[in-house]
Amino acid sequence: MSAKLVITNSDTARSYEFELSREETRIGRAIDQNDIVLEDAQVSRQHAVVKRDGQHLTLIDPGSANGTFINGHRIREHPLKDGDLFVIGRYTLQFNHQTAAVSIKYDEKKIGNTVLLRAPSELGVVIPKMDSAAVAATGAGSKSLLEYIDVLRKKAETLARIYELNQMLGSDFSQEDIFKKVSEMVFRLTPADRFLVLLKEEGAGELVTVAAEFRDPDSSQAGGQITISKTVVDRVMAERMSLLSFDTQSDERFLAAQSIVMQHISSVMCAPLLGKDGVLGVIYVDCRENLKLLREDDLDLLNAVAAETSIAVDNAITHKRLVKEELARAKYRRFMPAHVVDEILANPDEVMLGGANCLVTMLFSDIRGFTSMSEQLSPEIVVRILNEYFADMTPIVFDHHGLLDKFMGDGMMALFGVPYPTDDAASDAVSAAIAMQRAMASLNEDLKTMGLSEVAVGIGINTGTVTVGYIGSRERTDYTAIGDAVNLAARLEKNAAPGQIIISRSTLDATGDKFRVRPCNRVMVKGKQESIEIFEVLWQS
Repeated sequence: MSAKLVITNSDTARSYEFELSREETRIGRAIDQNDIVLEDAQVSRQHAVVKRDGQHLTLIDPGSANGTFINGHRIREHPLKDGDLFVIGRYTLQFNHQTAAVSIKYDEKKIGNTVLLRAPSELGVVIPKMDSAAVAATGAGSKSLLEYIDVLRKKAETLARIYELNQMLGSDFSQEDIFKKVSEMVFRLTPADRFLVLLKEEGAGELVTVAAEFRDPDSSQAGGQITISKTVVDRVMAERMSLLSFDTQSDERFLAAQSIVMQHISSVMCAPLLGKDGVLGVIYVDCRENLKLLREDDLDLLNAVAAETSIAVDNAITHKRLVKEELARAKYRRFMPAHVVDEILANPDEVMLGGANCLVTMLFSDIRGFTSMSEQLSPEIVVRILNEYFADMTPIVFDHHGLLDKFMGDGMMALFGVPYPTDDAASDAVSAAIAMQRAMASLNEDLKTMGLSEVAVGIGINTGTVTVGYIGSRERTDYTAIGDAVNLAARLEKNAAPGQIIISRSTLDATGDKFRVRPCNRVMVKGKQESIEIFEVLWQS
């Protein structure tokens, strides 16, 4: 069994893998104390540990400051399952636990007509039928009645096992665990020797082996190459019906199928796994001993089990997709309003590199004197102040329909009027700036209670036509704005005093008389040959 973590930095999109081969794998910020080092101030020095118990691994958070999250929930201890995604700081870690790969070879030759087929809807055949009048006439000790009772007993056990399987699969989202439980049930109730699951690969649509179980784990086939009938698999996939071929060694119709003849397979069953959007894959089962043939009632069992398994697999696939989407939402919502995130996730193929020219209002803010103040503080305190500041400012931007473009040290850039044009973009930006300045009073009270110094911000706002879009590479893409109007907004912020909001003439024209302002002295800014007319927003009165 191969277990590893895929560690991804959500800011840089860079990933690497780490093999979980030790009894304990420690995760944290301290280089000298951990096997996996995450360079992020939100990660504790000793943040988490993955402990191994045989083939089972458990993620443990001993009490980190900022927590470890799986599916949005903070955890203390969590048994890891294949595909689990957990978040530590700005890092996403995916747990992959795969069974040693079994090499599958397809036999292309046709096998002729099949013996039995079952549609997934034909679950009623697990209930035996018998003429009650005929039973009464045969007498209590007749052979037919005893045979009927024996069949009934087996059917009752099958129904009990299916109910048990249904209970187990109802809350399990790990494909590895699902197929393990299903194989155990198949081996317990049928003479099958091999159990395989092949699922369609996401995107490509090719079948890949995701589970291979053997009644005899020491079998020479376990971990090696095995051959299965492509004809059987293709027919089951195409007709969406379960199939049984038995006594193949004595049936001339199957002599041309090398996979059946060469491996001395006496009988084979295959059932489709059907999801909401089509065929997910197949369960392939065979028996290699002539004296232990797979029979019709075994096909009935596999057909019923496949129906339950299909639901579980479909749920697992949906759960995995939703987890990924939620992690994406958690990442993107740090920078974008919820409606923008929803648009991106609903139409991911429309996220294209390039941009368009739009009329946008840009807001830049910066903490005044923070650089010199931070030189007197420890890195942990600096990060704590910034986190408090940005945690208060970001919702204000979103509440005023803004998009958080980026953090720049102790500064912030926000866009208004994108991705949807609006006549109120400039007014929204100025209203957000006023709310940000007023929120500083509450923030400074919080800083005082922590024994920290007060801070103040300067804000600059400009309105103009810029290029907006997804800019970057295929590996990392940012939604941002570029252009001269963006540069001017940044330079206006540099001219703003602590607690001041400076806007340009274009922003004033766009807002009209909605806000009280006073003209300031014209200023020269870098990149401009003439002085710029600027105005101060009188937000305090």
